Amino acid sequence: MKKARPGIDAQQDVENAVLHYAEQSLNASLFFVEEYKTAITAIERVPGVGSLRFANELDIPNLRACSLHSFPYLIFYIEHGDFVDVVRVLHSSRDIYNLPLGVA
Repeated sequence: MKKARPGIDAQQDVENAVLHYAEQSLNASLFFVEEYKTAITAIERVPGVGSLRFANELDIPNLRACSLHSFPYLIFYIEHGDFVDVVRVLHSSRDIYNLPLGVA
């Protein structure tokens, strides 16, 4: 199992999503957090679970994306030798092709 390390951008993305859902319903924001944690656990257990689609389209080697089940968000990450770098957590309607993904 490889530990996930959310970067600053990913942490801010999650915080923004939680605040957005909290404006609608505290339960929705709590459900978002639980679903995010579940997805991160799945990524830690099997890092290859995410799609390489964006790696190819954005020309960022090994960039994977994993979607949440009940929320329209994608977790972008890169697997390294002993950890997983979570770079962004973005709403799927965002223009992902023109956003910084925090990948050097």
